[in-house]
Amino acid sequence: MRNPEGNAAKRVAIATPGPWRSWRIRTRHGRAIRFMETYCRAPKGKGHGQPMKLAGFQKEFLEEALADGIDAAVLSTPRGNGKSSLGGALATWALFDDDATGSPQVPIIATTITQAVRSCYGVAAAMVRAEPELLRRSLIFTGFAQPRIVAPFNGGEMFPMSNQPEGIQGLDASLAIVDEIGFQPQDSWDSLRLASGKRERSLSVGLGTPGTDRDNALWFLRRLVREGGDLPGFVFREHAAPEGCALDDRQAWRKANPAIRAGFLRMSALETDLGITPEGHFRTFRLGQWVDGVDAWLGADGAALWEGLTNPYGFVEGAPTWVGVDIALKRDTSAVVAIQRRPDGRYHAVCRIWTPTPDRPVDVTDVMQHIRDLDAAYSVEAVSFDPRFFDVPAKMLLDEGLPMMELPQSVDRMTMAVGGLYEAIVHRQVTHDGDQSFAAQVLNAVARSNDRGFTLAKSKSRGKIDAAIALALALDRAQRHEDDSSVYADRGAIEL
Repeated sequence: MRNPEGNAAKRVAIATPGPWRSWRIRTRHGRAIRFMETYCRAPKGKGHGQPMKLAGFQKEFLEEALADGIDAAVLSTPRGNGKSSLGGALATWALFDDDATGSPQVPIIATTITQAVRSCYGVAAAMVRAEPELLRRSLIFTGFAQPRIVAPFNGGEMFPMSNQPEGIQGLDASLAIVDEIGFQPQDSWDSLRLASGKRERSLSVGLGTPGTDRDNALWFLRRLVREGGDLPGFVFREHAAPEGCALDDRQAWRKANPAIRAGFLRMSALETDLGITPEGHFRTFRLGQWVDGVDAWLGADGAALWEGLTNPYGFVEGAPTWVGVDIALKRDTSAVVAIQRRPDGRYHAVCRIWTPTPDRPVDVTDVMQHIRDLDAAYSVEAVSFDPRFFDVPAKMLLDEGLPMMELPQSVDRMTMAVGGLYEAIVHRQVTHDGDQSFAAQVLNAVARSNDRGFTLAKSKSRGKIDAAIALALALDRAQRHEDDSSVYADRGAIEL
């Protein structure tokens, strides 16, 4: 059987190392910078077709990332700051020059292979095609199933791949690029790191913009750095506007976007986006800030909307109270939301959340006791629940005299409940105490449309949303209590 790669290798015009091998440069980052500014031509934007001119902040990152003893490095910037060009050029250098351990392997990891080809890998391939010294020493395979660039003179290859952990675990990367790390799951980054160490030297580089939620590798790594843990061998650099800055603060724009000073990002682009882009999107993608709920059911400005409902209120002892319960045992959290009506007619919601651990599921008896405590302190009118994981405990509470109301989460019923909650939030008829865990779960929720409106989809959401479901169940009963007042006399279970 013929070896297609072996036959293809015969078509390489030059099978010897390039002239860069004669450079006498002591530092690894010095070699990388010189290579990138000599052989990597910008495929688009300012300086198109000319050798790259790296900005100061890019050189500083490379100096840190390529230093001895560094195994992983992350650069977080807003969009438009040259991440794809930097990643493509770095991957190109790693393929052609960084082969001290032999046969460099340079994977470029994105959500899908197509996404990788459109970003860093596509930039790298364009750079190779544009520079004769590189093109003559390489082969570019463009097949849909397995595109890659091979350098026969050193046995190296660069290729795009998806972020599936099972594929990543088999890598032996000399330098790996994780593109848009703010949208990559933590287990993909973990798989990449746990596959490393086979070579004398290897490096994982994450490049990206803050994600639209906090359930991703970039947020996880950022949090570790912020918590001040000892992280030897790891570099993290973030360019972002100061928290709480005014949306139109031009000084904050410049701080977040070093490419403005470098001359390859126009200030006028941000000026335009300020007027036509929702605040949540502008802060995330132009200022590099973390904003919850950007693509969730409450819209791009959902975080500001929910925060604006903060108005602490003490529940009144003995006052009518409605409760919503969403239970999970092993993977999801469990949540109970209680609602009372304020004197001004608005509904105030408080939430308690239980989080399971890998070796300890949620103890449903704790949830039951919390519901009993609510009933003892207030006049609980209804406890709405999904029977899937709470059927038996609910029957036990019913036997104790609590007003349990079964509400299976069918499309019709949940569309009505979620629609009522959405209207109440938008029209500021709901208040809360500012609990951050409660806020995160409300803002995590993503809508699933149907012919009558929409529900909240756990499978599509970017984090836990049990508190949002419990809130919808509680508010649904609170809003309908006048119509259903007669059914509470016997405090019996009712399937709505």
